[in-house]
Amino acid sequence: MSYSSALHLVRGVKSRLANSGFEAEALFKQAGLDEGDGLACDALSLSDKLSHLWELLVESSGDPLLGLKISTPHRLGWLGVMGHIMLVSPTVQSTIERCHGHTRVGMLLPGAQRVVPQQRYDFVWCVLLRTLRCASGRDDATPVLVEYAFPKPANAQVYADTFGCPVHFNMPHNVMEFADTDMVMALPQAASGNVLATLARAEPPTFSAKVQALLACMLPKGPPLRDDVAARMMMSERTLQRRLAEEGTSFTTLVDDTRRELARQSLNSGELSLKMLSFQLGFSEPSAFYRACKRWFGRAPSDIAGDAAPLLTRHPHKLSA
Repeated sequence: MSYSSALHLVRGVKSRLANSGFEAEALFKQAGLDEGDGLACDALSLSDKLSHLWELLVESSGDPLLGLKISTPHRLGWLGVMGHIMLVSPTVQSTIERCHGHTRVGMLLPGAQRVVPQQRYDFVWCVLLRTLRCASGRDDATPVLVEYAFPKPANAQVYADTFGCPVHFNMPHNVMEFADTDMVMALPQAASGNVLATLARAEPPTFSAKVQALLACMLPKGPPLRDDVAARMMMSERTLQRRLAEEGTSFTTLVDDTRRELARQSLNSGELSLKMLSFQLGFSEPSAFYRACKRWFGRAPSDIAGDAAPLLTRHPHKLSA
């Protein structure tokens, strides 16, 4: 979980709305969102608040096509691409599959209690298309097709016009499909410009990786329970345990591995206080986090965070990047 990305998300959406003529501050306040949520709010709660924001936007504008209009998929500069990747990453779960020369990007915007409105999916799909066009240097890059797990709207033709391809509704999942030539061959070969190409070449995520992504969202609310994870994965506990065992791991090991990796990233970046980090990782008290760090890294968390301090001091902008 990237808390700096969440902060960019909150700031980026607010800026985009303000530039589109909305009273962004008032709407964010009504949705319970402020910049502090970018650091203190867990991903599922943040996602719920963003969904509430989109509901308020559609209600206040009376325009169900707002998500397409706020984020029209035109080209951006390279910094714009990185900013938009940061803007959507904290609250998006995605899958990538290769099939017959095409790459299918599946997307799920998770939430704890609130249904995600279609306009929020519209917005993120436009962000993805804008990112592809900029990274490839091709204004004419378009998907092969787009699928929505929403009912067909009366203005469905606007979706086809916006994305430049057939758009299907009432589908099982939310998917955007690209020709591999657009996803890979047209992209710059430099590492900094090859973000989407790397994703497109990647193998589908393992079952363990999918569970870890879910655990990362659940940890800020406390130690994840196996039955809760199984329910969210829409399977029994026995099936969950069996599939993890097939990949040579277990639920307990995966929770520990997820905590260790998140701790390593956060300690190296120095973004959170040790107390806040311990709770974001689902520990009941900082002393438990201290013992875990000694076991994982052979050092106290304060020692690890202290090593990163000189770097952050030399580059203070990294604290808010």
